[in-house]
Amino acid sequence: MSDLSSFPESYEDDPTIAHILQQLRSNDPSPILITGEAGTGKSTLVNYIKTHGDFANTAVLAPTGVAALNIGGQTLHSFFRFPFQPIDENALADQRRNRLWKKVKLIIIDEISMVRADMLDGMDIILRKAQDSRLPFGGCRVLLVGDFYQLPPVIPAQEKAILVQMGYEGPYAYNANVLENYPPVHFELSKVYRQRDARFVEILSNLRLAQNVEKAVETLNGICVKPHREGHTPVLLTSTNAIANRYNKEGLANLTSTPLDYDSVTKGRFNEKRAPVPPKLTLKKGARIMAVRNDPLKRWVNGSLGTITDLTKNEVYVRFDSGPAIRKIEAATWESINYKWNEVEQKMEEEASATFEQMPLILAWAVTIHKAQGLTLSDVRVDMGRGAFAPGQAYVALSRAQTLDGLSLTTPLRPSDIKFA
Repeated sequence: MSDLSSFPESYEDDPTIAHILQQLRSNDPSPILITGEAGTGKSTLVNYIKTHGDFANTAVLAPTGVAALNIGGQTLHSFFRFPFQPIDENALADQRRNRLWKKVKLIIIDEISMVRADMLDGMDIILRKAQDSRLPFGGCRVLLVGDFYQLPPVIPAQEKAILVQMGYEGPYAYNANVLENYPPVHFELSKVYRQRDARFVEILSNLRLAQNVEKAVETLNGICVKPHREGHTPVLLTSTNAIANRYNKEGLANLTSTPLDYDSVTKGRFNEKRAPVPPKLTLKKGARIMAVRNDPLKRWVNGSLGTITDLTKNEVYVRFDSGPAIRKIEAATWESINYKWNEVEQKMEEEASATFEQMPLILAWAVTIHKAQGLTLSDVRVDMGRGAFAPGQAYVALSRAQTLDGLSLTTPLRPSDIKFA
């Protein structure tokens, strides 16, 4: 259980948080939807409910492996044994029963904007059968958390056409039949913790909602199209892996210091494609890095930027941009979680089916916008390349920055970059 000191003071006394927890503890079987713009504490809420909510038989799920690792949960596909195809009654016909589907009481789904409509309906089909109930999701409490103005589900064109043929008006979770038939109780987190500048918050809100876009873009370009602020080295956010990899390779190659390789250690069947850091990590003294794991002692957080000052076989020494102290970084372990049923104690338990151990660092001259979702960064430089190619992409990139002073753009943003689903 995480320490309560890691949450805002009197967290459960916040009126919105208290109302959400009251709804969760009520007998109302309606799904609950928690939305909020970037930086309003959605991940904090998920972590609080998971660690301090005192809800029995809870499963925390996410649409992707990386998102599941970040919240200490399991993927939707893994938990529900979904086939990798559009999901309907026929696709689920040959599924073997799973005791967890009968026993689970609360399901939390993080990053709901990236979940397809048919997956939610698949959940509904499975849980109604397992729990022998006509209630939505078989009477299981379902908490959906995310922001539909951020990154959408990735759907191949062929599958998108099939979803249309299946009768869906769109691919998003809110297009699911179960939510249209049983509208969720909706809560909006509105207090922005990441940005304190009212002008910046207003600009981001306008871009998120696609309102007053031309004025917001003009204001942002006037402030941020410039070299990055002197004395600060930003992380460059880019739209593609290819651009990010190119910047990082160039940055590492330009350093004359001796490289040192760090190889990951895996136990069990860990899918390295889901790893939060490369299985083989090459670092040098002077390299720009980003921490991808919170420090238990709060000396750095997931998203902290810094520069390597020294290296050994088992340790990396980093001076983070947030202060002059040099911090020792050692390998961290990520667990691939599966849920299981404990027959003796009659409760669900988390089980680490595989582990991945590696330095919790990535090269950070550049990072993809997709990988930066959820991060808070002090210095950000945005390169949209040929423009945004997905709804919410530009908004996610810009909203990683804490301040306008810490944000710069390589080229002017265009109103067309503010794609709206």
